[in-house]
Amino acid sequence: MNADEGPRGFDDFTLELGDVMRGERATMGKSLLDVQRELRIKASYIAAIENCDPSAFDTPGFIAGYVRSYARYLGMDPDECYRLFCEESGFAVAHGMSEKASTIRKGQGNFPAPAARDIFEQPRMPFVPAGDSFFSRIEPGAIGSLLVLIALLGGIGYGGFAVLREVQRVQIAPVDQTPLVLSDLDPVQATVTPPSEGDEQVASADGAGPFSPPSNEALDRLYRPKALDVPVLVARDAPISSLDPATVGAFAEAARNQLPQVDTATAEAALQVASLPAPLPAQTALNASTVTLVAVRPAWVRVRGANGSVLYERVMEPGDIWTVPEGQTEASLTVGESGALYLATNGQTLGPLGPKGQVTRDVALLPEVVTAAYKPAEPAKDGDLQRILAKLNQTLVPAPAQSQLAEAAPSVSQPGAPKVLQDSAPGVTMIAVRPAWVRVRSADGSVIFEKTMRAGDTWTAPAMQDPANVRVGESGAVYFAVNGQTYGPVGAAGTVTKNLPLSVEHLTSAFKVADLSRDADLSRVVAELSSDLVQTD
Repeated sequence: MNADEGPRGFDDFTLELGDVMRGERATMGKSLLDVQRELRIKASYIAAIENCDPSAFDTPGFIAGYVRSYARYLGMDPDECYRLFCEESGFAVAHGMSEKASTIRKGQGNFPAPAARDIFEQPRMPFVPAGDSFFSRIEPGAIGSLLVLIALLGGIGYGGFAVLREVQRVQIAPVDQTPLVLSDLDPVQATVTPPSEGDEQVASADGAGPFSPPSNEALDRLYRPKALDVPVLVARDAPISSLDPATVGAFAEAARNQLPQVDTATAEAALQVASLPAPLPAQTALNASTVTLVAVRPAWVRVRGANGSVLYERVMEPGDIWTVPEGQTEASLTVGESGALYLATNGQTLGPLGPKGQVTRDVALLPEVVTAAYKPAEPAKDGDLQRILAKLNQTLVPAPAQSQLAEAAPSVSQPGAPKVLQDSAPGVTMIAVRPAWVRVRSADGSVIFEKTMRAGDTWTAPAMQDPANVRVGESGAVYFAVNGQTYGPVGAAGTVTKNLPLSVEHLTSAFKVADLSRDADLSRVVAELSSDLVQTD
């Protein structure tokens, strides 16, 4: 290398026409297919122009037009580009009607026959990588792994088929001696002993040897249908202590008829045995100076004290009475069924509190207030009031004494009798005040109730050892009735509640007592249910 020769720059290299055209096309961001779509010239002709290869053209007379059109498309001088194309490729224009100006035929012409190639597979560009063959993409290690996997799957499949065939195979082993009947088919019956004379056994005439043939009864039992021998089992969904044999089972009537006849004592004697006060006449409560609530039809009642605490809340049944405790001077009353409740004070019955089906709120339970606010009741206009007052004129045990008498009842009626049955558990009743979809599942996941409950529909949950779960589609439309009180709603309106246990403990602790004043539909449904109960009675 010559010492005077220094490093070569970009201008020292000779740029061919094809390199310049490719550079211009790359600057424009165009591909061969883009140029073909815009100039209506085949992509192979464009590549031949960039490679200065006139052999790729079928008609040499169109080469000059193609080169000039492509040069103008790239923004280059058409004449200069065509001159350079002719110098680099050795192409010359044939004039006139010469044979060279016509279409090039196979095997003719001065141009060498081009080799068949794909311009996209072999673009003749040093910076474009060549395509890989199909077999070059396959790795020998992958083939070995695939063969091992196929062999493993085949072995597992054959082993499973062999085990299944072995399990289903039935083998019968021949026996040398026919088995003998050694005992009767009925194990409950005693074994039939052959008659004996003295100390020696006498063989039966029907058979020989120590074994006797089976009797007719044994054969009858052998060919008897099995359905007659299998006991019928009925699944239970409650603790066994809650089952009453006097009301459940096939012998309920027989057990009821066989119960001993016990001479029940009068109410006065029972209270004396239980050390309780004697019964008081109803007029004693009605003639008191305080206010007494008298229900002639089912009605929901809530009484609050001075500090807002609930003094009394329940659904009063026909004939129930409740007296405001002494000292509660600021007690207020809320009634769901105003036409079913009357007030009694100083021997005078007042009311009713309002029209039938109406809710009355915040009634001050003071004798002077109720006397001034309500007129004396007319029993002739209300047959239920007339009937209730006739019953209340008879002797009546106060409510505290009734609960104590109920606890002392077993010792009075039957002293020393053990308690066998569990006290009946309070039930849970769902009440729908608006349409709501409800599904109840038991502890094992089975569906025991599923329905779209309408306004006024009720459903009582059965007694189960494990509480059922409820799912409600419209939480704001469903309430619960437990121990005579209404709880709820289940949730906000428009929400879905899932997996809610239907147990008394959970419902009473998780929900508050329902307020009829906040839900008009609840007040209407309670009033309708109360009137239905009266008509049923």
